[in-house]
Amino acid sequence: MPVRESRPEPPEAPSAAATHKILSIFLVRALIEAAELAGLRREAFLEAAGFDPARVERREERITLEEYDALTEVARRLTNDPAMGLHMGQTLNATAHSLAAHLVAHAKTLRDAIDNLTRYHRILTGRTYIRLIENGESATLVADIAPGSLASRRFRAEVAVTGLSRMLRYFARDARPQLVAFQHAAPDYAAEYRAIFEGDERFSQAFTGVVFDRAHMTAVQLNADEPFAAALRFQAEKELARLAQSTSYADRLREHILDPKTTNRRDMAFAARRLGMSARSLRRKLQLEGLSYTDVVDEALATLAKRLLADEQRTIEQTAYDLGFSAPSAFHKAFKRWTGVTPSDFRRRQGEAF
Repeated sequence: MPVRESRPEPPEAPSAAATHKILSIFLVRALIEAAELAGLRREAFLEAAGFDPARVERREERITLEEYDALTEVARRLTNDPAMGLHMGQTLNATAHSLAAHLVAHAKTLRDAIDNLTRYHRILTGRTYIRLIENGESATLVADIAPGSLASRRFRAEVAVTGLSRMLRYFARDARPQLVAFQHAAPDYAAEYRAIFEGDERFSQAFTGVVFDRAHMTAVQLNADEPFAAALRFQAEKELARLAQSTSYADRLREHILDPKTTNRRDMAFAARRLGMSARSLRRKLQLEGLSYTDVVDEALATLAKRLLADEQRTIEQTAYDLGFSAPSAFHKAFKRWTGVTPSDFRRRQGEAF
């Protein structure tokens, strides 16, 4: 067995962190494509979602996670397809939307493909979302699903795991996962999972991802094209460099704080080391952007708190401790200072929005 790893905004005006745009517009294009395949007109979808069509046309446009989750909810509602995440993962022409997907398609081996996906998927999502764990004769691809409502996390998990399963079979045609794991409980449409994963799916697991025979890591596929892949890597590296140069230090700090794996979120020295500089340099960079470290941390913590509270299965007390507060009362006081409402009021208002 592998090693086990452990939306709509309220009426208040969003904070600066709530407008942190980390996701590529190509993810919206992929969602639109999936909606169209389900019979939904693009114009009707974008109008219902209140999303400006002009943004879809701008190649370098980026959106927030909250915007994306709101779009996926509208898509599920208008298509009347609760399993849309699974169906999108099955039918998505990934190479139409991602340099990383092209690099996967032209990699020589599955290991090379995973290396490319790990490094270059950041162009789409601003972060690395999969981890490879090798243990004995098994290998595990763990998908790191960002916080959000249960429905949003489930949608993103379905798209990610279906895509990882497709990648495995792309390199090893006869490969069958040893386990297809989901952290969420079995939904009402669990039969859709069985139809796709042939009974290998398991719910309420310690991680979300795919476990497979480690021998498949060296599987060689016939479509490998190293000269073309080298050209793609050159372009992908340019894109990563462009994103790094266009990202403010405040946004880099927010990304660090919003990362679910980050600890010591209030520790400036720790954050500075993660960003490759001293605490003094980080303070100076933020001052040049007209911000203080405390301001950015509070804004980012407010955004992360909202995402965690959107998870109906997570208690307010658990959210407080996950954010590093010593007691729920301290979190209650901080959240009200950030948003003007208490955590319980925020959760109630969000429930009313649906």
